[in-house]
Amino acid sequence: MNKFYKTIAIIVVGCSLIIAAPVDCTIGARAYGFGGAYVAIVNEPSAAYWNPAALHKIDNISLMESNWIFQNVDGLNVNYASLTVPVPYVGTVSGSWLLKYAKLEEGSEAITKVASENLVSLSIGRMLWEKLLIFEKTSLGFSINRYTFTSSSTNGAGIGFDLGFWTAFPYGFSLGITGRNLGADMMGEQIEPELRFGLGYIVLIKNMHKISVAIDGLYYLNRDYLDEQKLTPAKNNLKAFGGLEYALCTGDWEIAVRGGVNKALYEIIKNYRYSAGCGIKWQAYSLQYAFIGDTESDYSLGYTHRIDLLVDIGKIIKIAIKK
Repeated sequence: MNKFYKTIAIIVVGCSLIIAAPVDCTIGARAYGFGGAYVAIVNEPSAAYWNPAALHKIDNISLMESNWIFQNVDGLNVNYASLTVPVPYVGTVSGSWLLKYAKLEEGSEAITKVASENLVSLSIGRMLWEKLLIFEKTSLGFSINRYTFTSSSTNGAGIGFDLGFWTAFPYGFSLGITGRNLGADMMGEQIEPELRFGLGYIVLIKNMHKISVAIDGLYYLNRDYLDEQKLTPAKNNLKAFGGLEYALCTGDWEIAVRGGVNKALYEIIKNYRYSAGCGIKWQAYSLQYAFIGDTESDYSLGYTHRIDLLVDIGKIIKIAIKK
């Protein structure tokens, strides 16, 4: 990767909140493998990030840890952890923590500067009804977020919240909508809100072959893209995502492969990002992997990878009790 663009990429990721523009992290390897199309089909603790309304789909106490691996860039570290707990008569509650850390050497004396951004969230998702007309298992979700930023010269904090909606339709279709960074600020600067919406379709054939398809759209203001005609920041931005997964389900095992793509629609750079991944699940344990690349590597972080470990703690307890 060109050194100039590499430096810019590090600064953007590590210091994004200074300009009140959090980076879209595409949390989780499965979401990464889908190319970022996940708001309607998320079914794991990362729902706290993607769509808190979908937390209701998690029946047991569950834990998730996700790590980024940067193949072409040193000095960056991104980690995400989430714990979900179903609470009777309340809903599914989640506590999550997202850490972004950047280290950059500057100048002839190689002065090292560091910056870290933390996002701590408390989320809840609750199903409103089992079935109403064509709407099945309709749910709402809410997250309250605490942002903190620390660097060699700047410290600050902020607060905001997210709202989520999820519903299923007959024949395996689902709809998810998430409003992020609502009423959010960082060090007195407003963080632009964003709206993510998606459709999902899941079919199980012969109780063995599961196919999942997802498409998402992301709408937000005043960042990430340049207007193709005026070469100025676009005021209305839209990004599209799509992904496909095949899973072989047999007994206690589930083995999956997936792929996806996403594209910023108003971006002057004619690039798109592509991804692929795989995962294996056995009883209460799940290990997921994905990578993503970019057709214009000079304007990106190059190949990046995700590795997730998910543990269904409630299921482990149930298995132990049976034994």
